[in-house]
Order: sequence, then C-alpha cells, then structure tokens
Amino acid sequence: MKKPPPLSPNQHQRIEGFCAHRPLLGPETVHIDITNTCNLDCITCWNYAPGLASPKNAAWKKQRMASAIFSRVLSEVAECGVERIILSGAGEPFTHPGIYDFIAAVKAKGLVLTVITNGTLCDFQRLKELGVDQLLINTSSASAATYTTYHPNQPPETFENLIEGVISLAGAVAVNLVQVINALNADELTAMVELAHQAHARASFKLGDTPPGTECCRLDIDRRKTLLEHDIPAAIARAKALGVKHNLAAFAAQLAGSHPLHAPLPCFAGYLYSRVYVDGRVFFCCEHIEVGNVEKADFGTLWLAPAYNAIRQSLHEGLVFPGCARCGKHDMNFVANKQLAMLMNEVAE
Repeated sequence: MKKPPPLSPNQHQRIEGFCAHRPLLGPETVHIDITNTCNLDCITCWNYAPGLASPKNAAWKKQRMASAIFSRVLSEVAECGVERIILSGAGEPFTHPGIYDFIAAVKAKGLVLTVITNGTLCDFQRLKELGVDQLLINTSSASAATYTTYHPNQPPETFENLIEGVISLAGAVAVNLVQVINALNADELTAMVELAHQAHARASFKLGDTPPGTECCRLDIDRRKTLLEHDIPAAIARAKALGVKHNLAAFAAQLAGSHPLHAPLPCFAGYLYSRVYVDGRVFFCCEHIEVGNVEKADFGTLWLAPAYNAIRQSLHEGLVFPGCARCGKHDMNFVANKQLAMLMNEVAE
C-alpha cells in the first residue's frame, strides 16, 4: 500500500489543535455562500425540489451577498491563515452578477479556489483565464436520461453541453463530478466512473438527502446493502482500470456509517472549516449551527469566541447533531481522521 505523504506544518498544527480541544490556527477552508438563487430544480434539493413539503419563499430565493461584505470577509479570513476558499450558495453561484469579480479577488490573494456549481451557467473559458483551481459540479447522473429525471426543468442538451464544457477544462481546471446518490441514480455508479474518465475528471460520491416531500428517493436498506457489497466494489475496480480518481472508500464508509449502530467519524470542522452564509451568519459546518455573524464581529474574533468553542467542546464530548448522519464534510473528516492516526504514530515513534 502506498504510504501517505507527510503532514504539512499547517496540517500538523490544526490536528494538534484538535487534540488540544482548541484551535491553534485559523481554518484551512472557508466556504462562502454568495446567493440563494438557482436556475435548476434538483429533485431532492432542500431549497428547490419540486415536491418540497415546505418550499422556500420568493424573498429567500432572491438573497445574495453584497460585494462590500464579500470583500471584507475575504480579507478577514485571509488574515486568519485560510488556504482555500469555496464559493457556492444555497443556490447557484453563477447566478450572482459579481461572481467573476469574486473569483478574481480570491485569486489575487493567492488562495486556492474551489467553486461548487451545477455548471450550466459557467463561462468555461473565462474560468481558465481567471485561474480557478477546482470545480465541484453537481451532476448526479451518468446519462442525459437520468440528468433530466434529476433536473426536471432541463432538456437532454443541458447534460451534453455540460460534459462538453467540462472536457474543455482538461489540464487547466481540476473538476470533480459530484454524484449525489439516491434511489434515482444508484444503478449508475460504474457508469459515473466511466463518465469521469470521458470528461478527464474525478468522481466524487456522497449519500443523497431526502428532505420532507422527497422521501420516495430514499435508498432502502436492501439497496444500501447491494451498493456496499456489489456496486461500490465494481465501481472501484472500473476506476482502477481506467485510472479515475474517486472517493468511493469514503462513500462506502458514509453509507455504512449511516446505520445507527455505527459511530460517526470524529468531527474536525471546528479546526479545518467554516462557512459564511449569504446573510453574514457564520455556521460551524454545512449543518446550520450558528456561531456568530460577520456583521457583528470580524471573522478572526468569531473563530476564537466562546460560542464557537462551545460547539467544539460539545462535539468532543460526543454530541451528535441531526445533520451529522448526512454530513456534508464526511470526506474531510475521513481524511483528517487518517491524519490524526499519522500524528499519533509519529508521537508513538
């Protein structure tokens, strides 16, 4: 088995902070939501699914972050030692009129930039010119037929144009085709790997949510078992044959860990990650656990404040929030848990 690379000094410091139960450095990644507006209606989206039991109102959907707030937050998180910015939204970031200015501002500070997007509104050539490092493109399908089922307001050509655009980024921008797995697309894991190969992309898998009103898309116990015993091993074998990078081991761990008899991974969010919402609220993680507001204090102050530390300590003590079962940062915790083991081995030696 290939030996993992050694921890960088900053990785060391952040994992040591986790062990000490207090951050010794700012977060590695800050995730900034810039808009709630979206042009798609993903069938299991918490905000835009057609069948939602409690749909969002029009005022919520129009919310977007002001350019002045974005600029200030970016400066504050950079001062804290952040290394990566994620731009996304509760909607689609490319609906924000300032998105390309925001991208340019992040890159001007020398930070690594990931944009989470559905990809349908991107100017792919401009993204290459601006130096975007990575796109996470929510595809949730391996075919035009599944894509249109998952996105009812889109024609088949949207999928075809999207993949063509992704292919045009090869060698310039790293792309993860994000596959949110539920009952609609669980039969396509191997085809999703093959699509990633075709598009010169990485394949990233995660367990899909089923918010109230979309329960028909939930994976039942038998389907989960088949995924773990057959589909995931087959997809891993195909990825190895094609040389496709993937997170199928982490996805399998997430799928198995969703059973109540399995303990969740340790949570490193309070040491590696923070999220700033479109209205300035700061969230501990992808779950809306509020720890402050950038309208009331600068980010560096909030990061070390009692409210933030209280959540850290609660998680160290074993508290689990309702959203932990569908953790959006599962891959981050999966990797950080391995880094923690490496640090413990170094100490033992």
